[in-house]
Amino acid sequence: MEKKHRMRKVLKVVGKIGKGIIKGVFDVTLPNVQNTVKMIDPELPNEKKKVEIDFPRLITAVTVWILLILIFFGKIKATDVMDLITKLILIK
Repeated sequence: MEKKHRMRKVLKVVGKIGKGIIKGVFDVTLPNVQNTVKMIDPELPNEKKKVEIDFPRLITAVTVWILLILIFFGKIKATDVMDLITKLILIK
């Protein structure tokens, strides 16, 4: 009985540490997503709160995040991404 109690405590602590690490990674990799989705307070008493989403900013943040993951795992090269960005900028 006492071993089960200790295991629960250990798992609870490990779970908290794991959640903190995951939240920290998301804070670093997706810092602007919090600013992309905003709650708007109602102007009239009977209105519900509205959600305002800046879709171009959200799509850009998610795309960059995915590219960083692909580069990190070696699926694509950073030079390929830079070449593509350069070509897209130079399109007239």
